[in-house]
This record gives sequence, structure tokens and C-alpha cells, in this order.
Amino acid sequence: MVCKMKHLFLPGALYRLFSPKTINKGFLVAILAAILFVPCHAQETVTYRISARNMSARALDSYPQKLLDLKKNGDTYTAELTTFATHQDTVKRKIVLQDIYTPDYAYPDSIAAYLEPTSLVDCTLPQVKTIADTLFRDADTLSLQVIARGLKFVSKHIAYDNDLAQELDNGNCRTLDVGTILERGKGTCSEYTNLFLALMRKAGIPCRMVVGYIYMPEQKFEGAHAWAECYVKGYGWFAVDPQNGFYWYPAFAIKMFYGKDFADCHIDTLPDMYPVKVEILDGGKV
Repeated sequence: MVCKMKHLFLPGALYRLFSPKTINKGFLVAILAAILFVPCHAQETVTYRISARNMSARALDSYPQKLLDLKKNGDTYTAELTTFATHQDTVKRKIVLQDIYTPDYAYPDSIAAYLEPTSLVDCTLPQVKTIADTLFRDADTLSLQVIARGLKFVSKHIAYDNDLAQELDNGNCRTLDVGTILERGKGTCSEYTNLFLALMRKAGIPCRMVVGYIYMPEQKFEGAHAWAECYVKGYGWFAVDPQNGFYWYPAFAIKMFYGKDFADCHIDTLPDMYPVKVEILDGGKV
């Protein structure tokens, strides 16, 4: 029997199931490995039609997505867009792999804004400084080394909180601030992302929150999810997943919002998005 699902706040997993059957993390990692690291010779684009009560045109039309059409009918927006797995962009991928870590780099104001603390992502907290001082190494000469250390730490440091996931899904709260997250030691994908944002900003790497939708009909996965994008010089915004500790985001992730934090994404609560409906118009299986 198929059941209606809303979000992706499963412990240690990227995707919430679309059926009652459970899945273990090892199987999920195998799926990701098969999709993310298979050799490819060309970008394979996927065209989606997605409907929801709330979405951001600027996010829908940001790399690697291209917005084709956006309409509003009553209280529902419907967008058509194309996207692709970013690891397939071999030219831009080399930029990420070679980018020199420059913690005091003078970014344009529009990018430097994502280095600033917010009430939810306070990178000036003493606890954040202590972690950053211990975590990051002077020998880290590449931005990707710093990003990878942050991803590994956050994905293992926080335990998954089913109760908070239910509260978020019911619209009873938004997301917890970094200080509270460090005190509790647990959270959902948005809390993993908040902590990662704070660590990257402390390290001098601009970082923003993304809220979107994962759609994998062949694996019967779908639901809302939060992740992060780090700014890499010459590349732009590089998507990573703090909850699960990986980068090179796949084509089954649809970006719907971004901002300095959850509040800056201009989402009231998660039900502000629902119901979300996704359809693949072109591009085959996802």
C-alpha cells in the first residue's frame, strides 16, 4: 500500500520512503554511489514539472537548474525546469577540485553576505570557534578539504531526532539555532545544515541553506529536504549534504529555496510548501 509522504527527515538517510518498507543506511549509500560516481561522458538533463504552494523563482533558476516556465493558479505555483547531476559538469568540476583555500578572500558584497552570522546560524559562538580550531588544519590548502572536514564532522556529530521531525512536519516549529543544536546533539536535516553553515562561515567559506525536494520514483523515495551550498571561487555555489556527508548533488534534488538560513529562505513552516507534486517530463528514470 502506498502512503503519502512529506519530508526526508529519516535518521542517517537522505530520502523518506514512499512506502511502509524501511531501508537501511548501507543500502542508501550503495544507491548514492551508483548514481554519483558512475563514469559519464555527457550531461544528462532531466526536465521536471513541480507544483507547490510556495517556491522561489530565483532558486528554481539557479545552477544547475534552468527555469523554463512558472505559473500561479489560485494558491499553487507550477514550474517547469531542467537540471542535471553536477558531477557530470566536468569543466566546472575541475574548478572545485583545484580551488585554493583562502580564508581571508575578499568576496563581493553579495557573496560575503553568506559569511555573516544570523540568529539561527551564529558562527561567532565560542563553541563554534572551538570546533573549528580543532577541526580544520593548517595543511588544508584546498577549499574542498575544508568542506569535506566540515561534512564529515557534522554528519557524525548530530543524532537524528524523530520527534523534532514530526514537529517540523506539523508546522509547530521551524528549525533550531546552532547553540541549541550543540547543546542537544541532535536534530533533522535543517539542524545538520545549520551547524555546517556556521562552521563554513567560521572557516571563511561563504555558505547558504537550500530547501528543496528529492524525487526518486524508481526507488519510491520523495520528500522535502534541506542541504547547503558553499561558494567556490570561479565555480559558484557548490551543493553539499551535511546530514549525509557527501557532495556532487544528483539530478533528483530540486532546489526550491535558498537563503542565509531557513528564515531567509522565506518559508514560514514546512507545510507552507505542501502539497508538493512532481512529474518527470523528459530525461528518463531518476
